[in-house]
Amino acid sequence: MSVRVPQSGSSLPASRICLAVLIVLLVKTAAAGPQPLANLNSGLNDAWFSPTTPGQGFLLVVFPNIQQVFVAWFTYDTERPPQDVAAILGDPGHRWLTAQGPYQGTRADLTLFVTRGGVFNAPTPVPNTDSAGEGTLTLEFADCTQGMVTYNLAGSGLSGEIPIQRVADDNVALCETLAASEPMACERPAPDLSHGIDNPSVLEGGATLPNDEVFDAGPGPDGIPPLEDPQFVQGGASLAPSELVVGVKIGDQIRAYPHNILNWHEIVNDRFTVNGTPEGGTISYCPLTGSAVLWQDLDICCDASFGTTGLLHNSNLILYDRATGSFWSQMLEQSVFGNQITAIPKRLQVIETTWATWRAMYPDTLLLSEDTGFSRDYNDYPYGTFRTDNSLLWPVNNEDDDRLGRKERVLGINVGDASRVYPISGFASDIEVLNERVGAMDVVVIGSSGLNLGAVYNRELADCTKLQFEPVQDQLPVVMRDNLGSDWDAFGVALSGPLAGTQLQKTNSYIAFWFAWTAFFPGADIRQ
Repeated sequence: MSVRVPQSGSSLPASRICLAVLIVLLVKTAAAGPQPLANLNSGLNDAWFSPTTPGQGFLLVVFPNIQQVFVAWFTYDTERPPQDVAAILGDPGHRWLTAQGPYQGTRADLTLFVTRGGVFNAPTPVPNTDSAGEGTLTLEFADCTQGMVTYNLAGSGLSGEIPIQRVADDNVALCETLAASEPMACERPAPDLSHGIDNPSVLEGGATLPNDEVFDAGPGPDGIPPLEDPQFVQGGASLAPSELVVGVKIGDQIRAYPHNILNWHEIVNDRFTVNGTPEGGTISYCPLTGSAVLWQDLDICCDASFGTTGLLHNSNLILYDRATGSFWSQMLEQSVFGNQITAIPKRLQVIETTWATWRAMYPDTLLLSEDTGFSRDYNDYPYGTFRTDNSLLWPVNNEDDDRLGRKERVLGINVGDASRVYPISGFASDIEVLNERVGAMDVVVIGSSGLNLGAVYNRELADCTKLQFEPVQDQLPVVMRDNLGSDWDAFGVALSGPLAGTQLQKTNSYIAFWFAWTAFFPGADIRQ
């Protein structure tokens, strides 16, 4: 057996390696397949392999009495080994990668150990050396028959995913019996209540924002007038295909709000029908931070619409609600002053993209009309060259973070203490789909620089099913397909297949300019 350690690359070869490695198993079952696991159990003890990458296998041992797991990953050379195989097996370049550690429920996060040296069948044992920290690996099951290996060997620069299944089914019945004997351990992490601190301290003066970080931009309350009775048209032939729009899809109601109107009004107080009931909703777009969000009516009396205060924090719009006069930070999505202070609105998903892309996804969409009742030149941008230059009109926190250009449009997500951004220009021109983990949440990221869109959802369903997605090209509104065969749109809704009608959970995410995201959420990771 010839042995060789890979030096670089994004995946491990299927031959010419003899490795043992602990792994991450991100698993998905067929809709009508085996029962989901409650906890890791000894019925998983078996040999596993990948039909798509022959020449390798996996050995798993679960020790339930001590809550420990051991997993080994080996590959073998299908060619005839050299005659001096014994000498080669004792070569200092020989490597074994193993790991073991505790587990809880269906998951075990472990540290990788590497063993170097050693000779088989030697009269005098040759000492081995073990070291940790070559990588981190997580083991996770959803059922008793199939899984996904996800590995990250930081020391070797290797990472990737390999779907696996059992070599034999002898232990499946035992695994399912043990799984059925315990309640289902479903621990899907829920999104944080807000982007910022859920219960921030109220400072002197009765606000959660430092007074010296809030600036009066000049127009005064509603000096930038919100739209209160928006009118819509079909067609929109006069709108440039490259113009950005904020797209909304609530049931069968599909509407687009162009940036060229929102630049002048910032807020649109609209009405929707939600589950057969008319409800209010507020679209807000801040042209200075490039951020757009949609909030449902507040659970307070009277007029739940919003207006503009004329105040800015980190150059971002501060709204006020007309029912109580409380102030709300758009990017924090939280009340920062007044009797609603620290309250968090109900939020709905928007898709920010070009008019051409939106119309390709939804050709029957309604478009916000320029017949607003105000005299504005909607073909003119009110802030000069602000969108394209490096200037800032108002002071912001952390403005020296120049890892990206200030006006780079990024899709950002916050999960607990983790914050990550995905530059829209960094996505592939075609639709790109990333199955990732941010903080404690498994997410799917959808992006396209060519279509100019980005969105991110929790890919774990309410029953703890974790989906794996792949992109779908040229079939809008479908943008991705899961491992069960369901097709999904950019709003995270399954349009067909076994999961048709399922809605992926919204995350704390939206698109904004880089300078604004890092001002509110400093230290964010950047997708490379």
